[in-house]
Amino acid sequence: IAGEDPTVAQIDADLKLLSGTTRAVRTYSSVGTLGEIPALARKHGLKVMLGSWIDSDRERNAREVEATIRLANGDRNVTRILVGNEVVLRGDLPVEDLAAHLDRVRAATRQPVSTAEPWHVWIKHPELVAHVDFITVHMLPYWEGVEVEAAVAKLAAVQAAFPGKPLVIGEVGWPSEGRTRESAVATTANEALFLRRFLAYAESQRLEYFVMEAFDQPWKAAAEG
Repeated sequence: IAGEDPTVAQIDADLKLLSGTTRAVRTYSSVGTLGEIPALARKHGLKVMLGSWIDSDRERNAREVEATIRLANGDRNVTRILVGNEVVLRGDLPVEDLAAHLDRVRAATRQPVSTAEPWHVWIKHPELVAHVDFITVHMLPYWEGVEVEAAVAKLAAVQAAFPGKPLVIGEVGWPSEGRTRESAVATTANEALFLRRFLAYAESQRLEYFVMEAFDQPWKAAAEG
């Protein structure tokens, strides 16, 4: 919220904690100290799905894209690239502008490229699929107010709609505390129930996924409760 990035030492300490627990981390920006993550992750034996933050600030977008291309071409542990996070959901850019950024990065790098959106955005904007190498879906049913039992069906809808594209779950999780949202109740029991059911499903489908999230981020409470 204050616009302060973590220090390189803080990022390094976090990645050290994750070493041996996970195979890969996902990032959301390629500028500032966050641009140091690929090199630091490599030191700790972690792969990176590298992200660039895209929003309505077109000058920053250009810097992000160029930094992402540079990092992807310079770090062998960058295995996938994400151009933007929920850009269409927020309405920050028209789909065609986001597509132009995706095409630019795909032409300049060797890794598979995508953008991350909730399941319903992909269904609503199938034209976006032509500009990605894989589909990155966010699966956060708590925020949709649905019960734990109903969550996995949303993912199956995307798989059925785009059978020719690989699927990666860019964010998946359930909070252990927080306010109740319609049918979604934030408890440790529901967190465990959802994650265990999802992980079993992901294993059966051989899906890559990124659990949201490695560390509590109390700053988010101001915006998200």
